[in-house]
Amino acid sequence: MDAYQNYNNLIHQVHTGEFDAAVGDITITANRSLYVDFTLPYTDLGIGTLSRNDDVSMWIFMKPLSSDLWLVSACFFILLGFVIWILEHRTNEEFQGSPSEQIGTTLWFAFSTLVYAHRTETCQGCHGVGHPCPHLW
Repeated sequence: MDAYQNYNNLIHQVHTGEFDAAVGDITITANRSLYVDFTLPYTDLGIGTLSRNDDVSMWIFMKPLSSDLWLVSACFFILLGFVIWILEHRTNEEFQGSPSEQIGTTLWFAFSTLVYAHRTETCQGCHGVGHPCPHLW
């Protein structure tokens, strides 16, 4: 059977190591994801790349960054939480209570601040010619 006959054979060739990767209009399905990793599509046409899925560990998301960088990120996370607590614990009721409640609230607030995608309207009254307000900043 020809290796290039259909997409399932192509994915099988990547999985077995005959090919290192594949690029094309390959549909991402749950079954195919068991054997290879897909990237996000590069365009709205659905083109992506895939590679062998050798590591089945749940910690695979940590692989792209070194342990030093993860450690620095964790330290900044704790530092951010401490700074937020210093600024908020006297005036904000959510940052008051038992020490464990304060620590939990502080860490949760720091985590949500770091990972939340803040999306707000930049200018309420700037719907005129070319939205000039964002360009002024």
